[in-house]
Amino acid sequence: MGERLLVAALTAALLGSTFVGKARAADPSAGGQPTRDGVDLPESTHTVKRDVVRPLSATRSVEFELTSKLENVNGIDNPPAGPSAGDVLIFTESLLDSGGETVGHDAAVCTRLFDATMLCNGIYVLPRGQVMVQLLQPGPTGTYDQPIVGGTGDFAGATGTVTVIQGAVGGGDRFRFCIRLDRHLAPTRVGPP
Repeated sequence: MGERLLVAALTAALLGSTFVGKARAADPSAGGQPTRDGVDLPESTHTVKRDVVRPLSATRSVEFELTSKLENVNGIDNPPAGPSAGDVLIFTESLLDSGGETVGHDAAVCTRLFDATMLCNGIYVLPRGQVMVQLLQPGPTGTYDQPIVGGTGDFAGATGTVTVIQGAVGGGDRFRFCIRLDRHLAPTRVGPP
């Protein structure tokens, strides 16, 4: 939308310059300076830039699957005793590829709400960067999506989802990463030099 506004503003400025230039050309007493295309334009229009700068973006998607192996876990039972709102679960896991090799790890902090759901912040640490998620986990079993809220390294500016299939592999979870990366490239100039 911003690009359309920029193009509209530049178009209006260029069209306005053309009309003013033609009016000046029709009235030689109005003054102005000739341009390389022979149209007599007032001096003020010489500051109008004819180049249009358009930022380019390239979107690519990255998809892969990993499984987890629980490494560390700590539960904090806040009052009242037993499962209740405010209890906290902190854990870390190893992330394994399809061959069982460790390729990264994750960490999360989850706070129990007023039912079985938990509000969680998590991070996946991978060889080429980190992927951050924020979510409402529905419970200890089943499948759910984690929204990706950012990343670092090769995953800077990431969006998308991580689908979690809980307990899918030997007590661990399976993660299906669907990461969208929008890369803004250097602007290009369109128009005369």
